[in-house]
Amino acid sequence: MAAVLLEVLQKWHTDPQYVGPYGIPLELEFEVPSGRSVRSLVAMVDRKANPGLILEELLRVGSVVHSGEKHFRAVSRAFMMPESMSPEQIEYFGKALTRLASTLEHNMNPKNVEKRLERFVVADRGLPPDAIPAFEEFARAKTADLLVDLDNWLIPYSSLDPDSSPVQRISTGLNVFLYVEPPKNDESLESLMHRAEGRERSK
Repeated sequence: MAAVLLEVLQKWHTDPQYVGPYGIPLELEFEVPSGRSVRSLVAMVDRKANPGLILEELLRVGSVVHSGEKHFRAVSRAFMMPESMSPEQIEYFGKALTRLASTLEHNMNPKNVEKRLERFVVADRGLPPDAIPAFEEFARAKTADLLVDLDNWLIPYSSLDPDSSPVQRISTGLNVFLYVEPPKNDESLESLMHRAEGRERSK
C-alpha cells in the first residue's frame, strides 16, 4: 500500500493531467462523472487499489488536506509516515534494512567491480547538542531538493506500463537517513553491575 500512496502523490505533483500553472497540484474532487478526480488518479497508479482507503490514509498522515466541502489538495510530495508501529512503518522499516544490507553486501563482495552508491558525511569531532537541530534542518532542506530532482528524473519511466513491456523491471531507488548516536556511557561494567545489584536488593 505504501508504494501506491507514494506514486499517487508523485503523479499528483508531476503528471500534466493533475498539475496546474507553475507546477501546482490541482485540487480534486473524490469522484466526478468524467475528468480528473482522486478516483481516476488512483486508478492510473493501480486499478485494484481502493481510492477511498488511499485518500483516507493520505488525509490521516497530512499529505493531503480538505479544501472546501468537496475538494482535496495535495500539500506534500512526500508520504509522511504515520505513527510508530503502524503497518506502513513496519513495512518501511523492513524494506529499509533489507535495502541497506543488500547494498553493503554488494559493495563488500570483491567479485563486484562496480560498486553501488554508498556515501556518508560525518561531523569528525561531533557537534554540540544545540547544533544538531540546525544541522538536521539544513540537511533536510538540501536532501529534499536532491530527492525531488531524482524523482523528476525517474518520472518518464514510471509512466511506462510494466505489464505491456517485454523488458524486465528492476526495483531501485535511493534511501537517505540522518543518524544521531546516543551519548557514550563511560561507566565501567563493574559499576553498572553494582548498581543493578543495588536495585535488586532494594526491591
